[in-house]
Amino acid sequence: MKQGNIHTSTFPPDPPSWYWVRGLHDACITGVEVMEFPFDYSLFIKEKENYNRNLFALKIDAKGALFDTSIKEILLYNYKILSEEVSLENRKKIWWKADRLTDHVQYYVLEIDLADFDADPEEFTFRIKFDRAEVHRKK
Repeated sequence: MKQGNIHTSTFPPDPPSWYWVRGLHDACITGVEVMEFPFDYSLFIKEKENYNRNLFALKIDAKGALFDTSIKEILLYNYKILSEEVSLENRKKIWWKADRLTDHVQYYVLEIDLADFDADPEEFTFRIKFDRAEVHRKK
């Protein structure tokens, strides 16, 4: 008998206020948007910490999540995809299994264990590095 993978979420001891500490297991990623912002050199020099170069947006349907059902959208600013062999774009439904957030002071790394039953392999890990995040929740 094949034993299923064990998926566990972990986060820093003092997680950021935007993080979903209760977990998003069984939430569904229904869409992905990627944006590159126009480069403004003068803004970059003055406010380098707050300058947004690009955006990776995850549209979330969390009504089936086991724990945190309030998440609608996750915005990751100044991102770099670390698992380039895996793309989340052009997929119908991707199921969230678990995630691991690592705080590297200047940036974060988010690893998400996902499942797409219409793709091969069905389960995979998506890794992304980013400077800051916004999480939109249902009111």
